[in-house]
This record gives sequence, structure tokens and C-alpha cells, in this order.
Amino acid sequence: MGIFDIFKKKEKERHFDPTNITIRDLGKGYIFEYAIETWTVTALFEYDWGENYFTREFVIKNGATEKFLNIEDDGGLVVTLSEKVKLRKLGEITCDYMDAHQKPPKKIKYEGVKYYLDEKSPGYCKEIDADNWEELISYDYLDEEEEKTLCIEQYGEEEFEVTKGIIIDALAISNILPKGDN
Repeated sequence: MGIFDIFKKKEKERHFDPTNITIRDLGKGYIFEYAIETWTVTALFEYDWGENYFTREFVIKNGATEKFLNIEDDGGLVVTLSEKVKLRKLGEITCDYMDAHQKPPKKIKYEGVKYYLDEKSPGYCKEIDADNWEELISYDYLDEEEEKTLCIEQYGEEEFEVTKGIIIDALAISNILPKGDN
């Protein structure tokens, strides 16, 4: 092994073209710009929906603000930017329905927007560095214009996590820089 072989090995480990980094190349520690703000990827989750279909969720931070960037590539790239919502904020009607049925309703009105159940997906989730997968059911909602999203993830019978978001153009994520080697 020659002295320059070290550089060859590093080159092979890269999974992207460093001159053309896209949203598909994002990883933990990366930084990027969105809406004239700089964001850092602080965590990365992978979802397994079965039949060799996977999606990714990036926890991103801009100072004190935390959001989620979801990437789905099923014949076309769909990028969603969302933030956590407390379950009780969905209102008494929705919460009572969920208590009675252990699942969310087909329609939810939240902050004056009516959301319709678009997809119910059982699957598994794990942080990219973790070994164990956690089972979940994801209920994905869209508004009438299919621009706003609401997602309720159910873990077990009574644990629910809620996010609301918007569908964004992948090109809105720009100036992506990989994590620097320390």
C-alpha cells in the first residue's frame, strides 16, 4: 500500500459527487440553506415500509427551532418540511375519537384547515445509528390542495406523535455542505 492509497480509499467511501450534492445525499451533520436560513441535520431516521421501500426523516435545527425534513422517493421525489404538534392541539373531537377507537379519524380539522386521510402505512422506524427497529403505523393526511400535511404516527395502542407541515420543492434546499471530517 502506497502513501496515496489512503486518499483512494476515502474517495470510494463517498456516496455522492462533492461538486453536485443534492437533497438525496443529506446525512447527519450536514448543513444547508432553506428560506434564507441555515439548517443543520442533527439526527437521521429511516423508515421501512416493507417490500424494499424506505423513506428518510432528518431532524434539522436552526438555532432553537427544530423541524423535520422527510424525503420520499417512490417514482418521484416528495419533500415535506414539518414540525411537532401536541396531540391535544388537534381538538377535543379528534382526541375523543382516538381514545374510543385507538386510531385517528379519516378527517381532521386543525387550525382552520380540513385534512383528509391519504394513506395508512404500517412499518418500522429507527435512528440511523441504532440497532433496533420500532413498529409504528403512520396516518398521513393532506389538505384539499395537497400542499399541507398532517401526520400521526402511532406506537403501540396509545402513544401518538403528531406533525404538521408543507410539501416543498426539493430545489428549495440549497448550498448543501457535508459534515466536515474531524
